[in-house]
Amino acid sequence: MSTDKLVTCIVGRHKESWEVTWISDMQTPRDFKAGGLSETIDRATREISAIYAGTLASAETELQFAIYPFSDRASIILDLNRNLDGFTALDLDGKGVTLRAQTLESLVEQASQSRANHEDVMFRWVMPMSQLAPS
Repeated sequence: MSTDKLVTCIVGRHKESWEVTWISDMQTPRDFKAGGLSETIDRATREISAIYAGTLASAETELQFAIYPFSDRASIILDLNRNLDGFTALDLDGKGVTLRAQTLESLVEQASQSRANHEDVMFRWVMPMSQLAPS
């Protein structure tokens, strides 16, 4: 899929809150701050879904979350997937890093405990816009 059909939501921790910044040539909601990571992702998903649900663009567009829980720069990218038990994160370099947790907050906690260089970790979560539930 070409990047002109990509909406990126950058989520970064700033003190006691999470900050969302949208990047795309396509329409996006306003940037915002929220308390918890799950709350932030849920709100961002609702807001972008409100724009694209039922549109032709939703069939051709992907939503990408770039989640920076430790710092705003990272070289280790863990690919995030949702499953029946919660979330799974796998490293894109194929070095065998696998994290599993029921919540996003627990996944971040696992990353901080399992990697000595956890400050260098970010999560990437890509999903087709057409799979988002209408808000």
